[in-house]
Amino acid sequence: MFFAPILNCCNKFFVYVCHPEIVRYKKYVKDNYAKGKKCKIRTAYGRGWKNAVVILDKKYVFKFPFASRDKDFVRRISMIEKRVVDAFRKISPIYIPKLELIEWNGMIIRKFEYVNGKQITDFNPNEISTENRKKIAKQLANMIHVIQQSDPIELRDLKSNPEEKPDITRGWMHADLATNFLMDDNFNVVAVIDWEDTYWVDVRWAFAKLNKSLDRRRYYGIFMNTLFDYMIEYLCDKK
Repeated sequence: MFFAPILNCCNKFFVYVCHPEIVRYKKYVKDNYAKGKKCKIRTAYGRGWKNAVVILDKKYVFKFPFASRDKDFVRRISMIEKRVVDAFRKISPIYIPKLELIEWNGMIIRKFEYVNGKQITDFNPNEISTENRKKIAKQLANMIHVIQQSDPIELRDLKSNPEEKPDITRGWMHADLATNFLMDDNFNVVAVIDWEDTYWVDVRWAFAKLNKSLDRRRYYGIFMNTLFDYMIEYLCDKK
């Protein structure tokens, strides 16, 4: 059962309530994808309670629009995310899980391949050595550089100026990267997920978001090393 934490009036402990939409979503996944077999279903919610997430065994991840979120808006961003994923899966040096769109009950469900890995927030900051922070940064910088310097023809209509070319300050950026890369226990980045917030932008804005998100969680040094390695890759490419 999915539970949403709510502080009581004294702010001293949590009271938990069940949300009925999650029960309905779990039933859909079980009825259509478990195929009558015994399965393990886990649930979660996306940042800002934007999405309800249902995970079936270690096979699939389903992302449903949560609560009163505008279903038409979800449809639009889901279709854009599908295009972004399909384009960047071809070139990304880090794995991007396949995305399938499913129509159900007048809404779009996003179905992803499950990837076994941990978010950075699953690691205590004190557990990540300086060398491993550099290791993480180098992998992120390489992927950022490849994506940012690309110009897929199938995405050009999503840019404010379709004719604009990538340079050191403009390009495609995953704008919510800090908690959406998955690692194994040896700090190898095994996948980058959740491409909903991907835009053709001023890269300084996206880097500032990455910096703020990592530093406020005390993963110091990862951002600065990522920026340094990104700049080296960019300059080497331009020689």
